[in-house]
Amino acid sequence: MTRSIRGAGAFWQVGIPQPRPGAVCETHGGILFIDEIGELHPIQMNKLLKILEDRVAHFQSSYYSRRNRDIPPYIHEIFQKGIPADFRLVGATTCSPAELPEALRSRCTEIFFDRLYRDTLVQIAQNSLNRRGLSYEEGLCGKIAGYAHGGRDAVNLVQSLTSLVSMEGSRTITAADLEWVAETGKYQPVLQPHIPPKPQIGVVNGLGVQVQGGGMLLCVEALPQRGGSGLTVTGILEEEEIKSRQGSARRKRNARSAAENALTLLEQFGFSKQDYHAHINFPGGIPIDGPSAGAAMFLALYSAYTETPVPNTLALTGEIGLHGQILPVGGVEDKLEAAQQAGATLALIPQENWREVYREMEIEVVPVGDAETLLRRVFPPGEGNALGGHGISGGQEIG
Repeated sequence: MTRSIRGAGAFWQVGIPQPRPGAVCETHGGILFIDEIGELHPIQMNKLLKILEDRVAHFQSSYYSRRNRDIPPYIHEIFQKGIPADFRLVGATTCSPAELPEALRSRCTEIFFDRLYRDTLVQIAQNSLNRRGLSYEEGLCGKIAGYAHGGRDAVNLVQSLTSLVSMEGSRTITAADLEWVAETGKYQPVLQPHIPPKPQIGVVNGLGVQVQGGGMLLCVEALPQRGGSGLTVTGILEEEEIKSRQGSARRKRNARSAAENALTLLEQFGFSKQDYHAHINFPGGIPIDGPSAGAAMFLALYSAYTETPVPNTLALTGEIGLHGQILPVGGVEDKLEAAQQAGATLALIPQENWREVYREMEIEVVPVGDAETLLRRVFPPGEGNALGGHGISGGQEIG
């Protein structure tokens, strides 16, 4: 593709350009596949877009001249009219969608591959080991999946293990071999979040989306302290810098704003911000950003203030509004998959994110539209949940 776009006239004999058909021309009427399309130079990308628009590949060469009579007529025709290049473009990339030119994305149908979860990685490792005809200790494939951040990591680990036992003259791969390979290759164990073993006060399972794609379970902790006021949020990105041609500015991150919304909403349930100093924490060492943990933070605060444990098999996502509305968020399908993998049996999502296909999932998915509905679903009335008389504005009690 590069030769046909940038250097089609770089091959010549006796000063006469001899354009050779590149990938773009050869795929006329067919399919052009470009791996790692996001790594193309912007100039190459622009020329590719031009070909997609015109369906013709035009060539440039410093050796070509319209006035040169020594150049064969068909070469003149190629340089003046171009070569037909009507094809279907298929590109693959590991870049995020935002890194690709908007003009290219608007001309393509985007297909996103699901994240490979543990069960799939175990199967990949098992298939790779079986093809090599070697025996291995029971449970080794699961341990390989514990170090693999993707299918390529799983295959690379198996290749390294195969080479190791081959050099040692062994026919069985052991867990000790895997540990040596992982340590030598600097493989870090993959964190596999799981739901807590029992319900806890002020601890909620939130749901988020990772930067590299795929959902994840987030632990949200809340602890109110009497005799003070204010809000402390740890484990999040506090600020971000916005740059433009006019200059730069710093603003508060969405996660911090969501925590403040949750604390303000709590006042409608009989709790004053002046009587407590609220501390919200996201353990795990992964900086959190975005407003989709707002509902989880509100539920964690409510649980801590009322000293009522939250079911450990529950996970939820949703932005929280000042008037108690649960607002829609993105990445719901990935989040539900992560909740299911982590062992949750019930997931609460915003009403506007509901889709009928969620009825077919192994995990129970329930849509909620406001904070009152959320609390009634988490703490059903008549179960002795010790919510006291705290209710929303208007005097309606919860529990």
